[in-house]
Amino acid sequence: MSTERPIEIEHLPLRLHQDFDGLITPVTQADPDHVETNFCSRALAAFTIHRVTGCSLQDAADSLVDGGNDGGIDAVYYSANSNTLWCVQSKFTTDGKSEPGLHEVTRFSTGLDALLRGDFQELRGNPAWVAKLPYIEHLMNGGTLSVRAALVYSGIRLVSDDRRRLFESLKTRHSPDDEYFRFEAFNLTTVHDWIVGAAENRTVDEVALCIRKPGWLRKPHEVVYGLIPLADLVALCSIHGERIVASNIRRYKGSTEVNEEIASTIRDDPSSFLYLNNGLTAYCDRLEVRGTDRGNAEQKNIKAFGFSIVNGAQTLGTLSKTCTPGPAPEGLAFIRVISMERCDDDRAFAERITRCTNTQNEILARDYVALDPEQERIANQLSPSSITYHYKISDDAIPQDAFNFSILESTTAAACMLQGNSAPEFVTRILSNRKSLWDTEIPSGETISRYSRVFASSLSARSLWRAVQAQRIVLDKFREFARAEPARKAFFENGRWQILNLIFFRIKPESGDATSLSADEIAGFSDAALTVSEEVWSACRSLGHVSVAQGGGYTFPRHLRSVFCDPADCRRIRGEVLRNPNHQNAALPENESQIPNAEV
Repeated sequence: MSTERPIEIEHLPLRLHQDFDGLITPVTQADPDHVETNFCSRALAAFTIHRVTGCSLQDAADSLVDGGNDGGIDAVYYSANSNTLWCVQSKFTTDGKSEPGLHEVTRFSTGLDALLRGDFQELRGNPAWVAKLPYIEHLMNGGTLSVRAALVYSGIRLVSDDRRRLFESLKTRHSPDDEYFRFEAFNLTTVHDWIVGAAENRTVDEVALCIRKPGWLRKPHEVVYGLIPLADLVALCSIHGERIVASNIRRYKGSTEVNEEIASTIRDDPSSFLYLNNGLTAYCDRLEVRGTDRGNAEQKNIKAFGFSIVNGAQTLGTLSKTCTPGPAPEGLAFIRVISMERCDDDRAFAERITRCTNTQNEILARDYVALDPEQERIANQLSPSSITYHYKISDDAIPQDAFNFSILESTTAAACMLQGNSAPEFVTRILSNRKSLWDTEIPSGETISRYSRVFASSLSARSLWRAVQAQRIVLDKFREFARAEPARKAFFENGRWQILNLIFFRIKPESGDATSLSADEIAGFSDAALTVSEEVWSACRSLGHVSVAQGGGYTFPRHLRSVFCDPADCRRIRGEVLRNPNHQNAALPENESQIPNAEV
């Protein structure tokens, strides 16, 4: 397991204090560190109640019952909307990795067992429980209540099987054939998703649509399809903005040949829009058809909850741009809205719909990469630090500043972080065929795709952002060097990725807990740009790729682009550089501990 402290743990205490300062009083202890941990643990239990039930922060804070004789239960809350009693145990640790101890979880399961049996004897010794018990006893005697147990903790590890088995045993004893009792575990990843609103950001909570000339299929997946006025689509864009297409494979791409054709039809021949446009596809968590329209063949008014248009971002973007300001033209578009409610794996089916319906504009490899949960994970982990990762294509210019970076930058930085014998292949692909780094197909004889090598699940968002910052520093230096030495311009332009890879070998950007590079780190990468580039230049001279011409200047037997696009040449250059004494203090990657000759 990685020793790196997860970036998510940095954001959690900030959010807990933001929500619960003044609502939760920490238990006073002599050690200040324990006071903070105690507050965060209690606030984490309350935050979980708030998220799973939708109750107010005050009600969530009032749900706390932790203390002596609490049965291992830190918070309890009855949700009238779902007729569910939630019992939560929370554990906050600062390392961001570990799960609750087995003895703590065992106490939780034992307390739940007593509660489910109606044995409240221990709980009567806890004042907070005493105030709640009469109502809870009444609820549990009613016969229709559901009980949900939640174990929430601030570690990224999944809860172990020995802990899960405790709750599986409870379900077997108390709820073998129904959903009366259910257990859920929420780790740091889930809690962080709550903080950044990952699920909510992908969809619009609720939309109301009037579908003309509708069709309605109920099985195997519910779908309503038909015609929708262009004016209604413009209104959707105006109200919800980009959230309406948040699950799309990409954002509105602006002025493209296809989009100009769409705009021309909207302006000049809107009545023909229906016949010339492929229409839109949307999915939602759940569909409701208005009762009076169930038998109406002319129109159906529907409500769609958790709604997102997954094919049609270009149509919507062009409509909005063409019709704003001003009235929308009289015209219709085809739309279908698919409900995910009956899907066994709604996310997989949603991604399949998204992939298969996006065919009108050219789909690039990086468009499909935008669907990968790893890209969303990186964006979500960085967003609480006010850093925006733009991993979907958009017509908006993406600033290269301290708060924004793109998938183009992240791909080159991540590829240059790879070390070992495979490093030359990846750095040469940056120069010769960059889009191949987004290839999700597994090459013959391999067990993993190139894309999965570059964006491995072990790659943390913090490390990637630090690498991007370092990459910017180094590339800026190379541009300075090229202006100062025009004779070596081709070297800096074509050798930059090989040099950056070797700089990352020497100064690992993943080393360091801070999200942003320090002044010393910035200076270190800046200095390395000069020293390592000179080492690579010397290696090129030693290997005959560069010669000093009579009268000064340089000659190149082969263009340097062909040299730095060739993995074999880059492997020899890498071997020359790694024999340099400056590299002896750095730990060599696997298969590079011995460098017997230039062909490592």
